[in-house]
Amino acid sequence: MADYGADVKEHETFAPVSCKKLGNALIYDFGQNFAGVVRLTVTGKRGQKITIRHSEVLNPDGTLNTAFLRTAKATATYICKEGRQTWSPRLTYMGFRYISVEGVREEDVQVTGVMLYSDIQQTGSFRCSNEMLNRLQENIVRSAKSNFMDIPTDCPQRDERMGWTGDIAVFAPTAAFNFDMNRFLDKWLLDVQAEQLPTGGLPNTVPVQGYGFPATMPKMAVAWWGDACVRVPWAQYMARGDVGVLRRMYPTMKKYVNACRFWCGFGFGKHRYLWEMPGTLGFGDWVAPDVPQMSQWQGRIKWTGTASLCNTSALLAKIADILGETQDAKHYRLLSEKTADAYCSLLTDGNGKLLEEFQTAYVLPIYLNMFPTQQIREKAAANLAALAKRNDWCIGTGFPGTPYILFALCDNGQVDAAYHMLLNTKCPSWLYEVKAGATTIWERWDGLDENGVCPIGDDGTDKMISYNHYASGAVGDFLYRRSAGIEPTEAGYKAFRGKPILGGGLTSAFAKVRTPYGDASVQWETAADTFTVTVCVPVGTRCELTLPNGTSQILASGTHTATCSIR
Repeated sequence: MADYGADVKEHETFAPVSCKKLGNALIYDFGQNFAGVVRLTVTGKRGQKITIRHSEVLNPDGTLNTAFLRTAKATATYICKEGRQTWSPRLTYMGFRYISVEGVREEDVQVTGVMLYSDIQQTGSFRCSNEMLNRLQENIVRSAKSNFMDIPTDCPQRDERMGWTGDIAVFAPTAAFNFDMNRFLDKWLLDVQAEQLPTGGLPNTVPVQGYGFPATMPKMAVAWWGDACVRVPWAQYMARGDVGVLRRMYPTMKKYVNACRFWCGFGFGKHRYLWEMPGTLGFGDWVAPDVPQMSQWQGRIKWTGTASLCNTSALLAKIADILGETQDAKHYRLLSEKTADAYCSLLTDGNGKLLEEFQTAYVLPIYLNMFPTQQIREKAAANLAALAKRNDWCIGTGFPGTPYILFALCDNGQVDAAYHMLLNTKCPSWLYEVKAGATTIWERWDGLDENGVCPIGDDGTDKMISYNHYASGAVGDFLYRRSAGIEPTEAGYKAFRGKPILGGGLTSAFAKVRTPYGDASVQWETAADTFTVTVCVPVGTRCELTLPNGTSQILASGTHTATCSIR
């Protein structure tokens, strides 16, 4: 029998950074949110009961905040034997930064945090001159590790811990930069195939679970969530160059995209290509911070679902070309074009302005190249930048738009706007979380206010919040591809681009990726109006290096250094 997947193992340990006595409990802080277990070394008496509770954040009074665990108890109980002993829970794990320990004196116990995750190797790294961005990168990596727990989960702490498809769909490119995801995702994609319904739709969690919301829509395609069956294999293909993952998943992709086309096909004329289903049958612009209610996120499915169909059909056309499926490629390319035309004709004024403006509605057609001309696309990007500026450069996108908003701006004449958003420290923003002391990526942008209190109320989600949730960490893709400037242009980095985009006051950046051919890297710095870049090109590959002054050259294998003026 084939050995699939990557085993869950112990990888790191953490000593507590503090311990405080609060009532009958010892409150330990490990200084880092993570997924794993606690290891106790205790001197105890036979029958002595020790209770350990876990949480990601504290209440203002210093007690554990367990309000967002839902039905999860996040509690472990140990009954001592006589003398000195070491114990750790088995067959489970928790998501936590803090623990309370009751039933033992501080001097009789030593606690260690043990981080668990699947046996994946970190193969990429990013750093730059901005320490807050470096912390953001660390948080992205830590959140990913915490949720690569046999399956790609959404969070490690509450009562779900399920393989939500939407999270990995948007995060897969960032994951492919940071980790060798081969065995882990190959196994999970087998699960995706096994769970696909005869209708072509996919459950929102793989393996399927009958948990509340996802169980309400099991027999249909759900835009941006089911897209994982196309988007994850494509990210894997671009990272490692293995056409086999595309070939294996091709029937699944076709069934899914055909199901999406079916659910889009109930209107007349161009409306046949708009995803105009009730919002309750999808997630829409999930957790977009510019509107407060779940129903409002879901109500944006017309924009997000239509863009999803355009994107998945375009990717499927590319994949069909690679596999030699010429007729399929023609069919899906035409479908993508008609869907893009419907979006632009019915949801915009035809000249780059959305009839109903919100950030995601601009981001998706810009990034996915749905506008008919570059000129119109740049007008749309200018409108997006103006919208972001009016929002004080705060993020307004949900799951579908967040990974791409900086690309949509940066690649269409709005570099300064992109860096304004990236480096913003006001809520909601990536660096607000860093400023607030986050050690992982939050599920919600406003997870904690300035006083360290979670402000989330009755928004229809049952107070849904996780403080270790990698989806918004998809911004890591931008850090590698634009800030550092390394990006594959052929599968497996057979060819790649070195093109740093300067901005935000950054004076240096470095990114390294382990490719099938060896390590590829781009390192640059600025000093005295001079830009200097060093590129390492593995044997058997080539790099197109583009300097900030616009000059380009093709580099063969080896280490190369180039300079230019940036006055």
